[in-house]
Amino acid sequence: MSAADPAATLNAAREALSRGDVFSAYDLATESAEPDSELAYIEVRALAGMGDWQGALRRYEEAGVGARGDVDSLALRGRILKDAAFAAAPAERAARFSEAAATYGAVHAAKSDFYSAINAAAMAALAGEGEPARRYAETALAGAQTAPEQDYWALATAAEALLLLGRGAEAEAMLLAATGRASATVAARASTFRQFTALLASPACAGLAVSLDPIRPPRSAVLTGHMFREDAAAEARIADELRAVLEAERIGAMFGPLACGADIVIAETCLALGIEFHAVLPFAEEDFLALSVRPGGPGWEARFQRCLAGAATTHRASAMRYVGDDTQIAFGSEVAMGLARLRAAQLGGEAVQIAVWDGAYAGGIAGAGADVTRWRAGGGRTVVIDGANLPRARGTFAPGVGAVPVERALRVIVFTDFKGFSRLPEPVMPQFWSDVMGRCAAVLTAHRAEIKCLNTWGDALYLALDDVRAAATVLCGLQDALAGIDAAALGLPPGSGMRIAAHYGSVYAVDDPVTGLPNYYGTEVSRAARVEPITPPGQVYVTEPMAAAVEMTCRDAFACRYVGRLALAKDFGVERIYRLERIRVNDAFVIKDSCESATR
Repeated sequence: MSAADPAATLNAAREALSRGDVFSAYDLATESAEPDSELAYIEVRALAGMGDWQGALRRYEEAGVGARGDVDSLALRGRILKDAAFAAAPAERAARFSEAAATYGAVHAAKSDFYSAINAAAMAALAGEGEPARRYAETALAGAQTAPEQDYWALATAAEALLLLGRGAEAEAMLLAATGRASATVAARASTFRQFTALLASPACAGLAVSLDPIRPPRSAVLTGHMFREDAAAEARIADELRAVLEAERIGAMFGPLACGADIVIAETCLALGIEFHAVLPFAEEDFLALSVRPGGPGWEARFQRCLAGAATTHRASAMRYVGDDTQIAFGSEVAMGLARLRAAQLGGEAVQIAVWDGAYAGGIAGAGADVTRWRAGGGRTVVIDGANLPRARGTFAPGVGAVPVERALRVIVFTDFKGFSRLPEPVMPQFWSDVMGRCAAVLTAHRAEIKCLNTWGDALYLALDDVRAAATVLCGLQDALAGIDAAALGLPPGSGMRIAAHYGSVYAVDDPVTGLPNYYGTEVSRAARVEPITPPGQVYVTEPMAAAVEMTCRDAFACRYVGRLALAKDFGVERIYRLERIRVNDAFVIKDSCESATR
């Protein structure tokens, strides 16, 4: 689309940003074949919306976004500095907020812009600078009240100014009025929610009580449910109950597969109501149709295709064939769950599970009961729609393989490689073994119980782990351990370093016939291997399934920052790639939000 119609790309990126879909906005902005200053601006806003203020600031400077000279572009730098202030250590926070206030204040002085004035007021208040905060708030209130267009941002600005001036009841009434404007997009309301939440938690607004329900971000949801044959009465009942649930839960985005029965009914209902639906297919589409769609009867496949065509995005947890393994189905469910939580984190809202379920769990790792158990085990909340007495459909599928039955398992597969190793001078190789590989060994030894397979050749590592939190700890531990390596002392050029990559998926678990040791094989192992060559030295790159698994299991300790859709090595296709980071203690203060208006 980008090469053929740049205008369509720009419009699509704007629309994605307005609904809070920062991943799609970023992809559209960075994949365009035509250089465009507004797309660069959208790229930076998307990075900021993902919580990557360092990346946003770097791209802001590299792309010269401020040179556009308009209010939004100039104020975007203030927004990035605001995020940096939230992420700063407590002792540094006031100075960082003061810096953000000065940046917004300079924009206001140059442009007489009330949006910048209110942000200068908020930042000054959070910096503990009461008098400047009051002056900026009064200026912003006057500007917002006399603005020619009384849109969402004018009313939200007035509400924030009233809050900072201690007029809580008036602020609450103004917020309610703002939500009635056509420009009250998901992203806009999430932005205001984030700002009000921070201010109400600060000494600047001590004693004030303001209801934020009108601007509370919509929830994301993940679906699960029983497969069943076409039944008009059952489908109508489920759809009626679902509409009430979607409204009561304020669902803004739904994630999940498209099996016959509950899945497709949920997807159709969401699409009819204008709720984003994001399809997540667990394995090759043709195999999914054979296993999970066609068994319900001839009408489901056409409905599947219509839902897929209407989906905001389609995620394929794996492109591999179905091999009769329930871990493949469970894997797809885990990815859908993680994506729902990633979206909720962007908007600062909650992710819930909606299950059309009969309440029974017969064990195993796949199916509605297993999905509910898995979601609740991770602290999630489930809304159940009665799935009893449905004309159930059962999938049967014979994979086209004639191999001896082999155990399969869900594993984190890790590959690392030291860029520049092939140019290592012979005399310093012993130093490389003792320093670089010695540091790696120390990290791996500390987690040997969780590592189910470990191999090395030269400068490279290959390992598999059965626990996502342990894997994330090892990945970031390797990164931290190698951060202090002196490449120059090893005779290596700048830019040398360890590339660390990981993927999570369903693999064959075997005793290697050559070594006799545990090993893992399959499409997902190859997929992991293709990520490592595209990883920058010193970074940890992970696939989207791994990012989803991190969000499901250890989002308290680790974060995955979206990098983009990257071409994998050896023509292995294009993959959504994330950068894994450890959450530092200081990050606990950050209030996650979506892509804000640049001036917010």
